[in-house]
Amino acid sequence: VIDRNIRGAEDTFGHHGELVPMDGRAIRKHHLADADILVIRTATRANAEVLEGTPVRFVGTTSIGTDHLDIPWLDAQGIRWSNAPGCNADSAAQYTLAMIQLACQRLGRELSEQRVGIIGRGNVGSRLQRLLDAIGVDSVANDPPLADRGVEGLVSQAEALACDIVSLHVPLTRDGPYPTNRMIGPGQMARMPSGGLLVNAARGKVVDGAALLNALGEGQVHAALDVWPEEPELNPELLKRTVVATPHVAGYSDDGKRNGTFMVYDAFCQWSGRSPNPRGDDPGRQYLAITEPGRALDQVLEATCFAARHDRAMRELVEMQPDGIAPAFDRLRKDYPYRRDFHAWDLQCDDPATAALLDRLGFEVNNT
Repeated sequence: VIDRNIRGAEDTFGHHGELVPMDGRAIRKHHLADADILVIRTATRANAEVLEGTPVRFVGTTSIGTDHLDIPWLDAQGIRWSNAPGCNADSAAQYTLAMIQLACQRLGRELSEQRVGIIGRGNVGSRLQRLLDAIGVDSVANDPPLADRGVEGLVSQAEALACDIVSLHVPLTRDGPYPTNRMIGPGQMARMPSGGLLVNAARGKVVDGAALLNALGEGQVHAALDVWPEEPELNPELLKRTVVATPHVAGYSDDGKRNGTFMVYDAFCQWSGRSPNPRGDDPGRQYLAITEPGRALDQVLEATCFAARHDRAMRELVEMQPDGIAPAFDRLRKDYPYRRDFHAWDLQCDDPATAALLDRLGFEVNNT
């Protein structure tokens, strides 16, 4: 049984058995009565309620996060599980940059003049920091688990929160020394500068939704959100008050999705002793000519991430009846258009300085 939104399923898992594609949120125990393998994304819970008494022995999630897996229960039952850490980190970091740029435009601010505090410098946060460095934007990063391991160059949470922009890139955890569930609450928002921008492309529940709505209502902060506290149920007031709103798609590039599938597929083959089916051909290149060097960053982010398009679609949800919002939110994710990471783009740019900047971001640039 496999989430129907998982890219490349036929070319991987389809070679080893019968695929039963389903909507991820609809998967229940009775659907797994004859299933050996369950392959999901974040929309499906993998716990005793769904799996107990079924023949499922392997659970794979083609996502970075694992907060939707009951890992202690899976381990206790001897059910092998796998996730895909870092599979869509480039995609998520690039999309976060697009959200930040769009928010700055709407707030009448120059990104080059902002300081960004990154909370969580793992796979995504570290890549975002490199992208910001590439375009000359000052940034700092806070990550207590990395600091505990002796990683240098990190700052306190207070210093990160004091930046003009605060971008969150942490997993959702509820225990351990640094739980992240509702880690950004009233106290943390109060430490942000007046009018600061909070960006969340991590997990919705790392932010206290009620506190954020209050802070937005008072004009204390602004917010650019790709993830939402109770998604797919959205608070229309929170949606209306955000400066940028997108439907949990930061990591939704074709490259990220395929990477996630291959990582879980490889883990499945190792577990089952099967030989993996060879990977298919590269899906090809994308092309773009830079027509206005002064707007090159805007042009490439619009072409590669199209955050503004999905922001417009999200605004339409506000006009819906409450019971129609969640299905519409899920449709935006299901019908997400084809998108490639920066490395898959060939750019034509005749301005040497602009070409150098785009090269630093990871594009292939022809400036002849």
